[in-house]
Amino acid sequence: MPKITVGGLDINYKILGKGEPLLLIIGLSFSLLDWGTEFPNLLAEHYQVILFDNRDAGETSHAAAAYTLADIATDAVGLLNALNIPKAHVLGISMGGMIAQQLALQYPDKLSQLILGCTVAGGSCSQLGSFGDVLNGNLLDFLFPSDFTQANQARLATFFETTTPYHSRGDALTRQLQAVHSHDTCKVLEQITAPTLVITGDSDRVIPSSNSFFLADKISNAAIKVINNAGHGFCFSHPDTTAIA
Repeated sequence: MPKITVGGLDINYKILGKGEPLLLIIGLSFSLLDWGTEFPNLLAEHYQVILFDNRDAGETSHAAAAYTLADIATDAVGLLNALNIPKAHVLGISMGGMIAQQLALQYPDKLSQLILGCTVAGGSCSQLGSFGDVLNGNLLDFLFPSDFTQANQARLATFFETTTPYHSRGDALTRQLQAVHSHDTCKVLEQITAPTLVITGDSDRVIPSSNSFFLADKISNAAIKVINNAGHGFCFSHPDTTAIA
């Protein structure tokens, strides 16, 4: 996959499809491979889909020092600028949704629409579930309902064998976690002006759906969609439902 140098970082990215640009921002530790293939390909039937690895993840450069999620938002805007994309729909999930909030606040002219999936405002207004445990336990237990995991064991095993080598580790993971802990948009969500859709799974153990209802309530004219029988990894387990949201 190609790379573009933005702010001293070599950003690994991939483009699928044609149409209006849609930037996908992945979550903590994960790389662009963790979107899987089904969901991005469904989106690519209608959009030019841009996937990329956040700094300290996948094949994008590691950072030289600590940073904030606002800095990753600047990376994302730099990537769009380097690709000569003046404005895009932006979909962020989990930590990627936090980055997307920062992008919407700092660079409102770059957004056509904001889509926030299974994410939080941070700070004192948020309620995290098993967010920290995801890194220490079985990812499958936290990302998906047990019935989905049991029905897709072989498929999921192959998928994580492919993606896990590109997950953040060591100092890189520590820097991402520090950035997540500094995220707090509780008192500024009203400043987001982009048309916004908030998506959550009704069985999310990592970031409970109450956080999505809070975001939808505080962001002006935001809509919310709840995906039934879905956990934190609903983009992978429910690609069709998510893609048409």
